[in-house]
Amino acid sequence: MKVKPSHDAVIQQAFAAPRFTQANDGARIAYYVYGNGPEVILLLHGFNSTAEHWSSLLASLPPDEYRVIAPDMRGCGHSDKPHSGYTFERLAQDAMAVIQAEGLSGFTLVGHSTGGAIAQWCAAELGKRVKSLVLIGPVPATGVPVNDAARGLFQQGANDMQGRATIWKLGWYGDMDADLLEHFMSGSRTWSPEAFLGIFDVWTIGTHFPEKLPRISAPTLVIGGAHEPFLNPDFLKETVVSKIGGARLVMAPDCAHFIHLQQAELTAGLLRGFIAAQR
Repeated sequence: MKVKPSHDAVIQQAFAAPRFTQANDGARIAYYVYGNGPEVILLLHGFNSTAEHWSSLLASLPPDEYRVIAPDMRGCGHSDKPHSGYTFERLAQDAMAVIQAEGLSGFTLVGHSTGGAIAQWCAAELGKRVKSLVLIGPVPATGVPVNDAARGLFQQGANDMQGRATIWKLGWYGDMDADLLEHFMSGSRTWSPEAFLGIFDVWTIGTHFPEKLPRISAPTLVIGGAHEPFLNPDFLKETVVSKIGGARLVMAPDCAHFIHLQQAELTAGLLRGFIAAQR
């Protein structure tokens, strides 16, 4: 008798077998496919992260109910790491290449942080092909202003792994266990210095498409972290929620920027409920 693999094994198998598509500049973009259910979700990760960091969210998404596609941004994970080309427009086109490769339509688009900005752009471009949009601690269409001290800290991470670890701790609520930090740093270490600097510039000064936001037709849920150091509720309301017709904001307790990691079950529950409401 064939033994059905455990849920954890299905997640591990998904991230052990990347698929690839080619961006229009020739770069290969890696992505992973989990599950074979009828509800399709595309997950776009953020800065200093990789697709594999979505695994804690997948633990609450049964593979017979959901089919999840999660790409690595260029410059990290198993995607190509070119020396240049790290612009918002390029990252958005990379996401569209994955959407095209998988023939996605009638799907839920989810983005965290920089991935949240990319998700907004894609939703505006794709219109009704996106069934629902979920933005987790999203960078707005006008970027996130940072002061000189913060800029220096983030730029330090380009060539300093301790700097990348500090950024994880900055976005975490409370103490971060050393083993957990090491787990997340395994993905951070895959970022090339060029990607780290380039995509930092993307989410601070290189993102600007507010004129597109009225074109988003998908029902939209924005999830913020109660202890978020940069994207506080007032900032999210002003720059994201008020700009997308009918968007709702929910604040998750006991977390900062990495909402889908510190509050994985809550985030998955909100996502599942929101998707079900669109049926």
